[in-house]
Amino acid sequence: MNIEWINTTAHTVDYCEEAVAEYEAGLGDGIEKYTERFEQEFAVSGGNDIGGLIVYSDNVVYDYENFCGWVK
Repeated sequence: MNIEWINTTAHTVDYCEEAVAEYEAGLGDGIEKYTERFEQEFAVSGGNDIGGLIVYSDNVVYDYENFCGWVK
């Protein structure tokens, strides 16, 4: 698995602003909600959770702690 490219590549998607606003409104942390949204929008599932990141393939990665993802 080679995902080093995410360190030098801008996010493809960023849900952070929405997730923080919902959290501040008392609606929970949104981790599952936004992970599912990413999976639906990019038609991926069954990724490997490596602690903070879910790696779906060498080309698709989602950071569930920061609510952002990369798709090559």
